[in-house]
Amino acid sequence: MQDEMTDLMDVSNEIQETLGRSYNIPDDVDEEELMGELDALESDMEFDSAAVPSYLQPDSDFDADLNLPAAPSRPAMVPAGGLQEDELGLPAVPRASLRS
Repeated sequence: MQDEMTDLMDVSNEIQETLGRSYNIPDDVDEEELMGELDALESDMEFDSAAVPSYLQPDSDFDADLNLPAAPSRPAMVPAGGLQEDELGLPAVPRASLRS
């Protein structure tokens, strides 16, 4: 029990030494200068996040060479009879093709 208490006291002393250590921070730190640097970093981060990387930008020359049709603007229409769906929403297998 005393060994455990000694270990805990050693750990406590190490923590206090670490927290009490001086990190050579000057006393004349200008808060406004630090806030200006922080604001500049924030604006840089906003600019970087708003920019689209070059590999995600469309390549118009490549798209024109492919002659692809335009993407549909709405989902495909289902015929009036509709497709039968199973309980999972998948197309149902016609009963004639089921083996018994």
